Amino acid sequence: AVGARALSTTSSWATNSLLNDQRRSVSSHVGSTHPSMLPGKSVTVSEPPFKKLMAANRGEIATRINRGAAELGIQTVGIYSHEDRFTQHRYKADQAFELDGSKSPVAQYLDIDTIVKLCVANGVEAVHPGYGFLSENEHFAEGLRKAGVTFVGPTVENLNSFGNKATARNLAIAAKVPVVPGSETAFATVEAAKQWIEDPKNHCSYPVIVKALMGGGGRGIRVVPTQKDLEP
Repeated sequence: AVGARALSTTSSWATNSLLNDQRRSVSSHVGSTHPSMLPGKSVTVSEPPFKKLMAANRGEIATRINRGAAELGIQTVGIYSHEDRFTQHRYKADQAFELDGSKSPVAQYLDIDTIVKLCVANGVEAVHPGYGFLSENEHFAEGLRKAGVTFVGPTVENLNSFGNKATARNLAIAAKVPVVPGSETAFATVEAAKQWIEDPKNHCSYPVIVKALMGGGGRGIRVVPTQKDLEP
C-alpha cells in the first residue's frame, strides 16, 4: 500500500542512548519499567541499567552499541548470520551467537523467535535493536516483553501507532505538527492511488512521492515522476 506525497513522521530509534562517554550520565527511554530507566532517573557507569545487553543488529551499528555498553560496564551479546561469521561486530561482543543459517542473510537478523530464545537461554536482560532490521517491529518488542526482556526503544504501544505511517501522519496532524500535503489513508491498489491523485479536490499532480504504509523492506520513499512510473 502507498500514500501519495506522504512522508514518514517517524524515525528509527537512535543508538546514541548507549554511546555516551564514561564521564557523562545517561538517560534512556525503554519499553518497560526497569527502575533505573524511569523518567528523570539518571544512569551512571557506577549504576548500569542492565547486566547483560544484546545488540540485535550487525556491522558498525552493533559495534557502536557494544562499545557504549562496555563503557557503562554492561556485558554485551552479539548475533551474527553465517555470512557475517568473520565480521567485526561478532568479535566486539563478550558473547556472540550464530543465527539460523538455513535462512537468507537478512532473514536471519529478522528471525524474532530465534533472537528471543537466545535472550532467554543466555540471561540477556535487554536488547538494543540499533536502527533498521527489527528496530520498529512491534512484534519483536512484544515478544521480548513477554519473555521479560527490556526492549531499548519505544513502547509496544508507540510502535503500533507509529509503525503505520498513515496513523502516524494523522496523529501528527492532530497534534498540530506541520506535515507534507498528502493522502489521509493508504491505497490497497495502484488504481486507487491513481484515482486519488487525479481527483481535482485533492490538489495533487505528478510528480508525487510514495511510501510503504508499514515497513518498506528497504524500499524507502520513492519519487514518481509520471502516472506510468506509478505502475509496479
